[in-house]
Amino acid sequence: AVTCGSTFKFVNQQSGDRLHSHDVKYGSGSGQQSVTGTPNADDVNSYWQVRGDIRNDCERGTPIKCESIIRLFHVTTRRNLHSHNYTSPLS
Repeated sequence: AVTCGSTFKFVNQQSGDRLHSHDVKYGSGSGQQSVTGTPNADDVNSYWQVRGDIRNDCERGTPIKCESIIRLFHVTTRRNLHSHNYTSPLS
């Protein structure tokens, strides 16, 4: 079961790349920090922690129910993963 506070590396099953981020901001678009994929299995910038909704944070170890709203928190930079209506400048 996935629980609040669990830390993961998310791996693309087709490419094997891990969801990766570091403290580099996009120079255009949303201006948020960049998120990419990396093939490096030992990458320390690929750890993400499951957190509750900003309005309803959850206690560590609480099971996450299906269809719950969660946040993915990047462990190294201490920032949340954001989604926007902007195309990545690197795409």
